[in-house]
Amino acid sequence: MARNGKSHDNRLEVCRVVDVPLRETSGICVLRSRNGRRSLVAVGDSVSKVAWFALSRDDSRPIRWRKQSIANLRGSMLPKHDAQIEAVCADGLGRMLLLQETPPRAELVDTKASKVVASFDLVVEGRSKIARAWSDPKGSRGEGVVFLPSGNLLVVKEKKPAAFIEFGPPHSRSRGLVRGGALAEGRSWPVRKGHHRFVALAVWLPDKKLAKTCADFSDLEIGPDGCVYLLSDKSSTIVRLDDLPAGGGTAALLDCWRLGDLEGKPEGLAFTAQGRAIVALDTRKARRNLVLLEPAIAHRRPPAMQMDS
Repeated sequence: MARNGKSHDNRLEVCRVVDVPLRETSGICVLRSRNGRRSLVAVGDSVSKVAWFALSRDDSRPIRWRKQSIANLRGSMLPKHDAQIEAVCADGLGRMLLLQETPPRAELVDTKASKVVASFDLVVEGRSKIARAWSDPKGSRGEGVVFLPSGNLLVVKEKKPAAFIEFGPPHSRSRGLVRGGALAEGRSWPVRKGHHRFVALAVWLPDKKLAKTCADFSDLEIGPDGCVYLLSDKSSTIVRLDDLPAGGGTAALLDCWRLGDLEGKPEGLAFTAQGRAIVALDTRKARRNLVLLEPAIAHRRPPAMQMDS
């Protein structure tokens, strides 16, 4: 296994290819319910729809996709077309957070109740390089997002500059993200209903090794091992990140893997329960746009043995 950013021909190979019924798939996540069931959720940036199917331990089983329009949900401000949805994450209640790049905002939706639970304007205040890039209508913004148990959000900014940004209510405290510190499986994300203004509480910029390894940041996800993983489209790479300390600073990689030959742009990242990476591909047609990779890289580690005193 590669350590400290040094790759020893770590390469992930495609072992299964799936058709997602969405063009320009931009984000995926695993929805983990309280009863232990897991579903893979996919979104695209061309239309306001979500697609999902139930995950199974048997990777050879047929997949039955379901789709739902989200533009018609009560309280949604998403347009039906060109919605610019770049990422999705889900909590233990089955609610999905949809991240828009333009404008920089997000909606927490309950598809079963057909409504928007909460909406968020994502603001980077001040005149820093990050703030200027975030407010630039032609600049890059959010490409990936995960829930933090405090009620904050961790968002990855794609490029110019690439960065990790923690958003939360004004005057709240940055929490950062350490291994095992993400929202636990089956837990609901604690947020009040209604409209919110979230501001940048902390920023982490990549160190030299991470910046050299990942030419851009395309998505991030929490693995079954509790670590944070980052996907890069231009570098066709997945990396495991070191802890992001509260208050911001520098982001560093611990391990990296190169992706095998892919017929599309890798835009979304998720993991099976066994730690194998699932990557969504941005393609013009809704075909061959989801791949399962091996070997597993995010194994859930067994608890340490306790010695009697």
